[in-house]
Amino acid sequence: MRALKEMWERADPVPEGLVDALIAAVAAEDLDAELLTLQPAQLADVRGEAAQVLEFTSDSLTLVVRLGQDDDGSRRVDGWAEGIREVALVNEEWSRTARVSAAGRFEFDKVPSGPVRLRLRSDEGAYLTPGFEV
Repeated sequence: MRALKEMWERADPVPEGLVDALIAAVAAEDLDAELLTLQPAQLADVRGEAAQVLEFTSDSLTLVVRLGQDDDGSRRVDGWAEGIREVALVNEEWSRTARVSAAGRFEFDKVPSGPVRLRLRSDEGAYLTPGFEV
């Protein structure tokens, strides 16, 4: 494997400064987003199953998120926030977007387990939740 790696490093080296530029771009991606604060968690009975309900707030937005399971056992994330027009569920390896209804409702089904964040956008600005486990 070492010989293969060395061959590719000679044949197609990483451009100078590319790694630093990528790190800076990723770090700056959410600089315009307001970080939402997680409020104390509650448990709610939804469709006969215990679901975790998270509430995130800022001065200008309240976001309610329900973490649950579908009948087939897959994980899902449902949320509501008035005034949002875009939402993405992200982790270090992937990002998914969902349609947001006029009432601010969105849902993600078949979500892989692990740490995630929600990135939201409204006419007022961008918002980012702290990480949480699905």
